[in-house]
Amino acid sequence: MGVIGTNAVLIRAVGAIVVFFVARFLYRGYVQRSRVRALKAQGIPVLPHSLLFGHLSVLGDWRADNPSDANFYTFHTWLIKNCKRYFPDLDFPPPVVYLDIWPIDVSFAIVFDPITASQFAQAPSLPKMSLVREFLDPFTAGRDMVSSEGKEWKTWRSRFSHGFSQRNLLAMLPELIEEVSIFVSQLGELAGTGGEWGPVFQLEEKTTNLTFDIICRATLGMRLNEQLRAESSPLKFALLDQIRVMNHGTNAARALPLGRMPWHKAAARRNNNMLRDFMMPQIQSKLKSTSNDSQVKTILDLAIRYIDKDDPNGSRETPNAEYIETLIANLKIFGHDTTASTVCFMLKRMQDHPDCLAKVRAEHDAVLGPDPDKVVDVLAQSPHLLYSLPYTLSVIKETLRLHPLAATLRESTPGFSLTAPGSSMRYPTDGWGLWVVRSRCLATPRLLAAADEFIPGAMDGARGRHHAPALIELRIISVLVARRFDIEEAWDKWDALQGSKVNPNDRINGERLYAAGNGIVHPKDGMPVHVVLA
Repeated sequence: MGVIGTNAVLIRAVGAIVVFFVARFLYRGYVQRSRVRALKAQGIPVLPHSLLFGHLSVLGDWRADNPSDANFYTFHTWLIKNCKRYFPDLDFPPPVVYLDIWPIDVSFAIVFDPITASQFAQAPSLPKMSLVREFLDPFTAGRDMVSSEGKEWKTWRSRFSHGFSQRNLLAMLPELIEEVSIFVSQLGELAGTGGEWGPVFQLEEKTTNLTFDIICRATLGMRLNEQLRAESSPLKFALLDQIRVMNHGTNAARALPLGRMPWHKAAARRNNNMLRDFMMPQIQSKLKSTSNDSQVKTILDLAIRYIDKDDPNGSRETPNAEYIETLIANLKIFGHDTTASTVCFMLKRMQDHPDCLAKVRAEHDAVLGPDPDKVVDVLAQSPHLLYSLPYTLSVIKETLRLHPLAATLRESTPGFSLTAPGSSMRYPTDGWGLWVVRSRCLATPRLLAAADEFIPGAMDGARGRHHAPALIELRIISVLVARRFDIEEAWDKWDALQGSKVNPNDRINGERLYAAGNGIVHPKDGMPVHVVLA
């Protein structure tokens, strides 16, 4: 066979491969579109659907109505607000809303009803969606307990659960208060006096540094001092850059999402090496230590306590490399980002609701004494008082309802369907990613008439469990900050500093502060604020 013949064979082979992938691509699209037609045939309410574009036009409507940096989590609240636009006969979206956004790889069955959500998030608990693993893959390579299932998930969860017990958290309280006290001191340096507001600054930058310090202390038992550094530590640099890389994965908010490029993968390897180099000395030190007398048990302490049981091919003296990599992966997921954002939104909610702030301050006066400067001493003598602030806890939980830390994403299994209270309708799930954002799931009019209003205590009985480290951090911040400072958004000052870099018309529901970012939620522009002594 000559050169021409060889080239012809090669061209035909390449052409066949291209045809195969194009055909498979189009077939998947046909199957996905057909699923929606089948839903309509069963009488299930669906969003206006196009055989060619699916629900991409609905996604386009959301994008057109919102700032370009709006987080996809805002889609749920936007759909509730625009319910009549797409479901003219309904005042609230159906229990399950299907969103067909092919050619994006995943299409969603968005669940708005909590009873319906419990059918796949509690019993039975369906497998986690591949999107979660893909998002975390550059960070943990699938070794972490968020990505894992079954026995592996149970094992690592049980190793860490004791660290979040009330007893262990109270033992850790002096260290946590020490870190929050630095945060309070920095707010004091920026606060105006005599009724005058201080300079504008980005609150999220301060809360991020604080949560880095707290997480490092709680997981590794070491001082990071991120709040006192002039430049970011290698740990902070690597973690923030890794989140940037992770956000380059699948993003349902983009009509034509681009995956991670080779340079993103190279950055992920570099960041993981930096994180490993930072953690390994502390891990090695803990492995060599024979003392177990400390009352405070860090995440690392709890993990290596069971190393002989969890690492059958190694021991405390010579741990298996695979075990070490899994340990590092699980240490990395105790991240800072969500908690830092929640602190911002909690302080915003108290700013926007002075009556709630007044109740918080009154509760702190009654339980912790009238002098805010003595709170640290009071808690040192009676740390249990931190758990005797029911209204403060309600404020925290209401913040988490309206600004949730995470969503639940699950894979369906063949033949699995959902039902809703008061209806015989069955909602098929084959081929759909099940998605429930807890704030919206708890916002059905059946449960709370004013679902989008901030009403501490109104939903306490209906809420699920929250991340324990976040709760104690938020409690400490509230008791050390609420009575000392008034904190207010300062957009006019921020706009003056940024000039043409900002668009004052970027708003959601009239608010300049909204959930922004491609992946993990961040407050818009880091929440510019100014502070005055209360």
